[in-house]
This record gives sequence, C-alpha cells and structure tokens, in this order.
Amino acid sequence: MTDRRDAGPGGIATGAARIGGWIERGLDAVLALMILVMTGAIVWQVFARYVLDAAPNWSEELARFLMPWVAMVGSAAVLRGGGHVSVTALVERLGRGPAAVIRVVRDLVMLAIALVLIVHGYNFAELNGFQDSPAFEVPMSVPYAAMPVGGVLILLMVIVARLSRPGADWA
Repeated sequence: MTDRRDAGPGGIATGAARIGGWIERGLDAVLALMILVMTGAIVWQVFARYVLDAAPNWSEELARFLMPWVAMVGSAAVLRGGGHVSVTALVERLGRGPAAVIRVVRDLVMLAIALVLIVHGYNFAELNGFQDSPAFEVPMSVPYAAMPVGGVLILLMVIVARLSRPGADWA
C-alpha cells in the first residue's frame, strides 16, 4: 500500500520543498564564491593601481563578467524564500479567493518573463558569441549567457515554489 504523504499533493509538496532547498543551497554556494572572487578582483585592482602603480587588465573585466551572473543567479536564489521586494497591501486586503487568483497571475507573469529571458537572452548571447573579450579573450557569449541561465533558474524556482507550497503565498 502506498503512503499518502508520498502519493498525494503533500508528497509532491514535500519533495518539491526538499528539491527547492537543495537548489537554494547550491545557488547560495555559487553566489558566495562569485561574490568572493568579484570582491577579491576589485580589491586587487585598487591595490595594484594605487599601491603598485600597475593596474592589471583582467580584474575589472572579471568583475564585469561576474556582475550579471550574480544578479541573475541571486534573483533565482531568493525567489522561493520571498526575498524580492513586493507590495502586498492589495493582496492582504482581499479575501482568500481573489488573493489566490492574483498569486496565480503573478506566477504566470513570472514564468512569461523567465521565458523571455531564456529565448531573447540566448539569442543575444549567440549574437555576441563571435566577439572576444579584450583581457580574457573568451567569447562575449559567456557574460551574456547569464540571461538565459538566469531565466531557466527563475523558471525552475517559480515552479518549485508553487509545488512546495500549493496553497500559500511564497513572496
């Protein structure tokens, strides 16, 4: 006989919450590493420029490459936990039914935006793939790939958030 916690919506919610937690911890670790590397590159840039009088050509580019990745990965990382700024005055005044409808519409809009990021971000990264960066000489599609990857992560986190808390608000 099947255990109801694993077969019904509660089982799905529990599994989605577990998966969401794993993804969030992974994204948090990646973000911490990216921010640490970006901070180190900027500190080295300032130190080398003002103390050694010889600014490296790679540190500024590294920081510029990491910034969109931090923004997109960070956007996905805080989504499930409600870390984005939101105005809830209207939703709090509505009854349960209208508030639930607004949350569904919000989720659909977020999914649509994630799809736009994926499609147009991919096209933009592909369009700029022929150009190499000055210092690292890597294709410019590398920093621009943050948009479609971020879109995929946002899409995934919206779905996980909705599955892990089907009747509740998560933002």
